[in-house]
Amino acid sequence: MRTLKIFAALLAASFGTLGCASTDTSATMDSTVSAGGNTVDSPVEEQAVRDNTSGSQAPMDPDTDMSVEGNPKDVVSADNPIGRRPSIVALAQQTPELSTFLELIKAADMVTILESPAPYTVFAPTNAAFDALPAGTVEVLKQPGNQLELQRIIQSHVLPNRITTDEMQDNMPMMTAYGEEVIATRNGGTLKVGNATVLKSDIQASNGIVHIVDKVLAPPAEQE
Repeated sequence: MRTLKIFAALLAASFGTLGCASTDTSATMDSTVSAGGNTVDSPVEEQAVRDNTSGSQAPMDPDTDMSVEGNPKDVVSADNPIGRRPSIVALAQQTPELSTFLELIKAADMVTILESPAPYTVFAPTNAAFDALPAGTVEVLKQPGNQLELQRIIQSHVLPNRITTDEMQDNMPMMTAYGEEVIATRNGGTLKVGNATVLKSDIQASNGIVHIVDKVLAPPAEQE
């Protein structure tokens, strides 16, 4: 009988020890959970740590955002020609219908002037406009002895400031680089400069603006 009592006491003590161990283990799991090397105080915080280590990234600081908004061509440095507008001369070179005008600019030795940074407005006659002049006129103008006359003609197509077609009012006088007036007139949707009709308007260049016209504004002076 004494032996049974001793055995029962030992059995009760054993269960008591296991119970304490179970309680301690549970408390340890609740209070100290290692997740990604971080110690948290509860299973809820453990889940938060797991969510934070899932591979997602916080939004990038706007100050370090390297994306470019808008048209990339408009975001260029001053020493990087990529995306910049061409000069008036380069624009003429890129426009097949202005090839005769470009040849005359070169013959007049005015390339440097029309590539300078000063803003100009150019009324550029088409090849057809020069073809409408008396036969052989263009070839005669290209001769070295006629350079002054050719410069007068080119200057008569240039304004020493930048004017868009929206700024040209009906019967508006405009002073050319040669020092003569040319009158802008409007008739409905048609805009004329002198006797020439504007075919294409407001072509932006790095140093001004170009309007393509269908006639030569200042025909060559008649030779005596």
